Amino acid sequence: MANLLEKASIVLTPTGYSEDVIHNVKPSETPFGDMTLILNSTSTRIDENGLVVDVAKNIPRIDYSKGSGAILAELASTNQIRYSEDFSNALWLKTAVTLTSSTGTNPKGNSATIYAIQGAPAVGGLEANMVSAASGFGVGVSIWARKKSGVGTANVEIGYADSSNIYKNTVSVGSDWQRITYTSTSYTGATRFYVRPVSILAADTIEIWGAQMEKTAGAGQNGRVSSYIPTTSGSATRLRTNYINGGDATLIGAQEGVFFFEGAALNNAPVSRGITLSASNSASNRVALFFRSTTNEVLAIIQGSGGYISLVATGVTQTNFNKIAVKYKSGDCALWINGVEVDTNTQSLTFNSTLNQLAFNQGNGTLYMDGHIKQVVVFKEVLSDAELAALTS
Repeated sequence: MANLLEKASIVLTPTGYSEDVIHNVKPSETPFGDMTLILNSTSTRIDENGLVVDVAKNIPRIDYSKGSGAILAELASTNQIRYSEDFSNALWLKTAVTLTSSTGTNPKGNSATIYAIQGAPAVGGLEANMVSAASGFGVGVSIWARKKSGVGTANVEIGYADSSNIYKNTVSVGSDWQRITYTSTSYTGATRFYVRPVSILAADTIEIWGAQMEKTAGAGQNGRVSSYIPTTSGSATRLRTNYINGGDATLIGAQEGVFFFEGAALNNAPVSRGITLSASNSASNRVALFFRSTTNEVLAIIQGSGGYISLVATGVTQTNFNKIAVKYKSGDCALWINGVEVDTNTQSLTFNSTLNQLAFNQGNGTLYMDGHIKQVVVFKEVLSDAELAALTS
């Protein structure tokens, strides 16, 4: 693999960044082809120690929430729950749970007030109303939880409620903080957040921190859980991550090459999310890779003067890290995923504008990437099947 990367013209990994820029590992001299970041709001990430870290505006986020460092690029989202860390506030409804507090270490690694809930025999939970109800949109619910004391694990229910029902799953938590989640499938009538310990025993008391409830941007979509957005007296919004203007005409093959991407989507969503080599931010001439809007599919589009070529892979778990490469050359195009050639096309096609930009969208400023990016590699010439297998394995 190392020898193969010597052939590459661009290598991007989550290793170097500064304000407004994520830096390529290769090239190491001008033109660098580094990517510009626009993120005009504060945000958070998970660091290599598993702690929640606040990030200033326009600083790239290297996130470890999936176990290893990756560039985090996300769509805009709003936390609809107020007082996300202060469960003593009257807006949090305590029905058949007892809320207590003590001083402890929160998921940021700071000494702070930590709240705990113990269940009661009656049916109920800790709940909070959304600032803006879902009303036909999907939702994602999340909170950090841990067993307050003792050995072993305890079960926690987490989910959402509407006017008549509670929708939830049960998660086992131990003595370490972990973020537990629930996402809806398709649309909901969600109005409020819900969490409770399953057991009523004092030994199964659960400590909690950082509640979040997000609704999707479009009606009827599956819910998603994104990076933590703290709130106080109102909802709070993190803006979309916008990575653009990478690459250079001298670093991208004019009529042939290989475009490689290793990454994972935030959710298996009915919205396409792309990463693209394009001609001046245009969809008319581009090589694009998508986590497709169709569940469990990856799509490659090669578009030029002869129309466009589409290459499709099915059965791909979008939320896993996948190694994806598209080979593009007139009459010889192929899509490789995780060491396997999954689709080919022999259609003739010519780019009539120079490919000169790398961006985490579909090439025209829409359908932005929403997930984790471990690596992006660009080759100016096609690779052999053996090389493509090695690259994507």
